[in-house]
Amino acid sequence: MNRENEVVISHIRQEFSIGDKTLEVLKDINLELQGGSFVSVVGQSGCGKSTLLRIIAGLDIPTGGEVRIGGNPVQSVSPDVGILFQESRLLPWYNVEKNIAYGIQEKKNRKEIRDTVYELIELVGLKGFEKALPEQLSGGMQKRVAIARTLAARPKVLLLDEPFGALDAFTKMNMQEEILKLWKKEGITMMLVTHDIDEAIYLGEHVVVMSPKPGVIKRSFRIELTSDRSRTSAEFDRYRKEIFAEFFEDQTMVPEYQI
Repeated sequence: MNRENEVVISHIRQEFSIGDKTLEVLKDINLELQGGSFVSVVGQSGCGKSTLLRIIAGLDIPTGGEVRIGGNPVQSVSPDVGILFQESRLLPWYNVEKNIAYGIQEKKNRKEIRDTVYELIELVGLKGFEKALPEQLSGGMQKRVAIARTLAARPKVLLLDEPFGALDAFTKMNMQEEILKLWKKEGITMMLVTHDIDEAIYLGEHVVVMSPKPGVIKRSFRIELTSDRSRTSAEFDRYRKEIFAEFFEDQTMVPEYQI
């Protein structure tokens, strides 16, 4: 276990003021991510999933509690933490090379930048598209560029905020495969928030279910699948039904959820 990549979330509470009222978004969130692990967080809209990611990334300051990465408290944005949003957010006037290099230009010399960019282009399967502009790429290829750009800073932790939500079903599954390969190769601690239960099970070693108003952790599942992680297996279907049931207080009324 890599302690440098370990994420410890302790008693996180987040409140927002709306007029003369206070809205409690997160309540006493406690979660530990071992170094190099992959944790998926699922929950209904408004349960605070994305707010939690922003706190881990240092984009928001919590009302109470703290997050530590590698034993150090998160107090601001850090290159140790990368975040991948649903939108690729590429610069349209920059080609693939320049988009990947954006953000590390002041931290490395030209040779280091070039070596890093071409290593990542190879890693995400974009060789031959180095000079292409974003408008010349498919949605999946744009997402690969965004992933490579995030990895260029060599983060210890990668946060995924529904990164594949805008992609078609087949491209989405391909990108999930790519993320798994990157995770296994790079050893980065990853945390995904998603509405997609199948995606959460397929990618995560653990699936954390959150409930809203205020956002709390309702239950955590340890995912143990065979090496092929088949979405049609009996064990996958069992996890799917158990996690889906957590969204309903009366489990006798859970609708069928099958592929």
